[in-house]
Amino acid sequence: MAITEKSAIRSWMGRIRGWRSDIWGFLDNIQTHHAELLASLASILASQISQASRLVVYTVKMKNADRQYSQLLPEHTKGFTIQTTDGTAFRFSTEPGRVAGANRPYWSVPTNSSYDEEGLDLHAVTLYFASSIADRTIEIFVKV
Repeated sequence: MAITEKSAIRSWMGRIRGWRSDIWGFLDNIQTHHAELLASLASILASQISQASRLVVYTVKMKNADRQYSQLLPEHTKGFTIQTTDGTAFRFSTEPGRVAGANRPYWSVPTNSSYDEEGLDLHAVTLYFASSIADRTIEIFVKV
């Protein structure tokens, strides 16, 4: 086994120390970035949770086909989902007189589907809806 000079060993150890400090610096940067990312995510989640404090459910029976029915949404509605209980297609709008006679513009929700809206802050908004089939029930799930 060859004997290595002290200067070569010191040089080699100096290079390892530099490399070690680079690695530790890199890992420290990752940890700092990770902590910032977690703090940002916690802030976003807290804001989402505070935005929707309760869920309100409305059911409206639509006895007649192609007749307009309505539901006033609560103040500060943050989001809603609207659907029929049996999956029947329906129309809805935020303007009266649009859905009963199928006067565009309105939203058409196809069979076995629902309509979702998020990230809102609605004030005094009424949803108007109708179905081409009688005796159907609309469900509206409102996040307040």
